[in-house]
Amino acid sequence: MRNFTFFVTLFLAGMLTFNSNSQSILCVDRDGSFEAVDVYTDDWQFLQPAMDALGYSYTYFEVQDLTQNGPDLTTMNQYDIIFWFTGEAWTDSETMTNDDEFNLLLYLTLNNGKLLLSAQDYLYDRYSSAGTFDPGSFPYDALGCTEVVQDVWNIEPDTGNIVGVAGSLAEGMHITVFDIYTELNADDGLYIDDFVQHQGQDMLEVVFPEPTGIGAYQFEGASFRTIFSTASYAAIVDPMDLEELLDRSFAWLLGTTGINTNNINSSGDMLIYPNPVKDITRIGCNQVMNEIWVINTTGQVVQHFNVGDYKTTLNVSGLNTGIYLIRAQTTQGMVTARMIVE
Repeated sequence: MRNFTFFVTLFLAGMLTFNSNSQSILCVDRDGSFEAVDVYTDDWQFLQPAMDALGYSYTYFEVQDLTQNGPDLTTMNQYDIIFWFTGEAWTDSETMTNDDEFNLLLYLTLNNGKLLLSAQDYLYDRYSSAGTFDPGSFPYDALGCTEVVQDVWNIEPDTGNIVGVAGSLAEGMHITVFDIYTELNADDGLYIDDFVQHQGQDMLEVVFPEPTGIGAYQFEGASFRTIFSTASYAAIVDPMDLEELLDRSFAWLLGTTGINTNNINSSGDMLIYPNPVKDITRIGCNQVMNEIWVINTTGQVVQHFNVGDYKTTLNVSGLNTGIYLIRAQTTQGMVTARMIVE
């Protein structure tokens, strides 16, 4: 399965609106099937009927060129929930780019965002050799992932049985998943990772095939909520089970926020990431930043530059260790955040 890369173009599909549920969802499709439909399975064919049946207001955004970024921060900030799903694509940042990770982190931390990530090969794609994650990485800070064993289950071409963990949003559910990825390419299969440790609540437990383990969990950050599942939602056999799990997932994401279980340094208007920083960091804001000043503890401006965007990078390798203020002039006024240089 791990041997295919392709190039297409990015477009934003039209909005489909339903009146029975006012919450808005941005469905981001990075399954790779647009121009490689004879190689990659189209996950949306399974997910769209469930989304329509639930009656949520949603917009479908297909990333047709997997070398390009997904939706930008301005687009994501218009939605209550981001439902990001991938399929068989697994390499060269096809599931998510560097900018995608940063934009999602900005959306979550600055906009009290909610993310449902259904992506069997996201970790293999972005962090193929990783088993543990530390603060300063997107899986740790945005998803609450600390330790994982990748590709524990390869369901090819059989089915697998999953149960909802007691106390989770999926409690009481009994779900069968099937391999939707070998129909077109015999080398593919349904892969599920085992989350050994995380900062959230166990959600979906794989009970067959053996061994048993956790394939999905729900996580509450300081001001946001995320669900991370490597058991693909699109692979759920029973359409009613898919509808119920989606509905429960969206309902939980829209609930009240929980306690702070991560350590992202954000002022509420500006995000500096990573922070503390040794060399290169990224600065993001909900508004376009026109100018940025870096100020030391004596009040001296040590760096000043123009931006003209809602995000930028900062090289601090020439600065002494210590605490600095990052002050940005935005289209809606001045914002300030603290940065630590190690």
